[in-house]
Amino acid sequence: MNAKSPVRIAFVDDDENLLSSYRRNFARLMPEWEAVYFTDPLAARDAIAQQADQGADEDGHIVAAIVDIHMPGMTGLELAEELRKTRDDLIIVMLTGYADLKSALTAVNELGVYRFYPKPTNLQIILEGISDEINRRGAQTQAPLPTAFLDLFQLGVVAVDGALGVSHMNAQAAEVLRNASLVRIDANNTLVFSPQPDGLDSFLNPPANLAPRRQQSFALEQGDEKLSLFVRRMPKSSNGENSFMFILVDPSQQSAPAIDDLMDLFGLTRSEAKLTQKLAEGLPLDQAAELVGISHSSARTYLKTIFSKIGVNRQPQLMKTILSTIPSLRS
Repeated sequence: MNAKSPVRIAFVDDDENLLSSYRRNFARLMPEWEAVYFTDPLAARDAIAQQADQGADEDGHIVAAIVDIHMPGMTGLELAEELRKTRDDLIIVMLTGYADLKSALTAVNELGVYRFYPKPTNLQIILEGISDEINRRGAQTQAPLPTAFLDLFQLGVVAVDGALGVSHMNAQAAEVLRNASLVRIDANNTLVFSPQPDGLDSFLNPPANLAPRRQQSFALEQGDEKLSLFVRRMPKSSNGENSFMFILVDPSQQSAPAIDDLMDLFGLTRSEAKLTQKLAEGLPLDQAAELVGISHSSARTYLKTIFSKIGVNRQPQLMKTILSTIPSLRS
């Protein structure tokens, strides 16, 4: 990009009030930059694709897109996938008020999204992040793993290599490590579990005749102490090395999943999710029904549908399933 040419970025969000806020603050925060605004993700896709099709010189290109993940017509993830077909170099930032781990990992690992921010996030933070990435590219440095987004999660996240050497750990993981005896980082900066979870080694190093699993959950227990793990296999680096992301969840610190998480993860209606959340808080069915505003008989009917959607047949199984699910990432 020509150093004299202004940085040009796109905002894509169906919330017109939020776009108006961006317009009011953008010029003040980045007076040397330019911006275009879209409420329609399809229009944004077509505009950016048209630039590529017309062979516009680099100075005329939008260099970054700040995209809401939940929009009518096309989700932010779908838009990112479309944009990647024509613009490998586009810096994509994803914003969401409905963040879950699956969406975050898909955005960062599969769609090349640069950062994943919860809504609301201060615009200055977002723009500074884009500026840092532009400068990094200008210096032609290589970031081995986009780890900045890890610190946004309300979960303990540890990124490791194939030998469990730690490359990044967020503040929440550090807190779990301070309070847990089942997991630690040794003098060689390696993640160590005591006892070793059953099946972890075969997940990390599968036999040559088996396709590696992408993710798996584990449970550690010793005495009164418990720790839940969720391990995600990351895409191999350019040199073919393995890497993994460990999610550390202390069950004693885990609260009931948020209503929107239950809807997103299990396909529940809002009323079903509200009832499930109250049951997860430890309330009996009649009290949960009263708080949700439905009759006891309706609650029993809801519960049968909930069982069917989540794949259980008893209430204890339901509680075990939803409370062992990765908890909310909302901030």
